[in-house]
Amino acid sequence: MPLKEDFERAGNKLFRWRSYLPLLVLPLILISLLSPEIESPIDDFWDGVCLFISIAGLALRILTVGYAPRGTSGRNTREQKAAELNTKGMYSVVRHPIYLGNFLIWLGMADRKSVV
Repeated sequence: MPLKEDFERAGNKLFRWRSYLPLLVLPLILISLLSPEIESPIDDFWDGVCLFISIAGLALRILTVGYAPRGTSGRNTREQKAAELNTKGMYSVVRHPIYLGNFLIWLGMADRKSVV
């Protein structure tokens, strides 16, 4: 099954470099910071919503790491070191709560300025 092996190889590569993939968004952030800003009455409200989304993502990450049972998580990228699959806490609700937290943090930072 060559397709299955290709998916596995690509997944392993993405997993190994997962810490650096968000850097691909850095040019969009720089463009949004350098672009002229148009003032609007709802700017402060929208900035507060974006800040809330980012803080919710950070809180999700903190809760996930803080309540993970020993031996179920780690920063290993070459081989699996966990003795068992974590199905408690945030992992009982979402399959990848750390990635969801990262997504929320980046979503909050992707303010409307980078879209315009």
